[in-house]
Amino acid sequence: MKQSNVIKIGLVILPFGMMFLGALSLIYSLNAPASKSREGGRSVLNMKVLSTPDELNALVQRQAYDIGSRPWKDKDKTRITAKWIESELSEENIGFRSQVTFIGDKGKDYRIVEAELPGESLAEEVLLVVSNFSSPDSCPGANSNASSVSILLGLARYFVNTKNMRTIRFVACPSKFPDSNSGDILSANYIAEKCKRGKEKLIGVVDIGSLGFYSEEPNSQSSPHDFNIGFPAIGNFIALIGKQSSHKSMSSFVSGFTKRLNSPVHKVSLNDEEASAFDGLSAFTEKGYPIIRVSDTGALRYPHHAKKTDTPDKINFYKMAEILKALSLTISTELNS
Repeated sequence: MKQSNVIKIGLVILPFGMMFLGALSLIYSLNAPASKSREGGRSVLNMKVLSTPDELNALVQRQAYDIGSRPWKDKDKTRITAKWIESELSEENIGFRSQVTFIGDKGKDYRIVEAELPGESLAEEVLLVVSNFSSPDSCPGANSNASSVSILLGLARYFVNTKNMRTIRFVACPSKFPDSNSGDILSANYIAEKCKRGKEKLIGVVDIGSLGFYSEEPNSQSSPHDFNIGFPAIGNFIALIGKQSSHKSMSSFVSGFTKRLNSPVHKVSLNDEEASAFDGLSAFTEKGYPIIRVSDTGALRYPHHAKKTDTPDKINFYKMAEILKALSLTISTELNS
């Protein structure tokens, strides 16, 4: 066959071949599963992905070791931590377009980071998930409160791109912030007041406390001394802490979480005076919003609380992953029932 004829045949066949390959690629992309997570375990194409113990460990290490101690009075570390959380939540990572609110009178050093997934048929009803990202002073804060933030980010990763009847909003904040007019202000007070001014219909607030330490040793759990709040003697449980009215309003959340978690759950129902011992709870209940704190009880159990030994090697990441799963499934039910 002459060379000229071969070239002509090639010119005719080549476009059809490219069209065929293009069609195969399109069919594959439409039928292939969601893309695998990139390094770090995140992908904006995935939904309902549960973070693994190793991934939760990486998030805690990022805060405890790379950022370090994050007391709210340290404006630089507070700013760095908030910007890291904003980056984690972003469209390039987990997949949200987060919103930042600057608070206090220190310019852009103090900020609240929010990520919201609007609901559909009942979008005006909002479930708030809150985490405080501050640590005690001079403390890596692996449990207090890197474990809390890691669970918040794990929940955000699970719910990104999902469709729900109600709206879910994730909020990360410092424990307090300075204000020259009012003194030091609890971030919970600011958030609750903002929701009240906006006349928001919060169906509940899930307050994520420290969630990383558990013990099977006898007498490993203590109880608050000032109030008659009795905890079991073994610190192997999760506490669901809230005022009596909150337990009533959020009874489906409490029962759903208790059924789904393969670990002991202890319900702590507080009166008004007892609730004052737990920072942030009254901020929401006084505005008429029910709130339940999910916690390992922190300093009442954790021997490394507010010490330099509060490091990631003390954290039970397998237990954290179980808690994350139970929370994810329970919250999903709350959003859609």
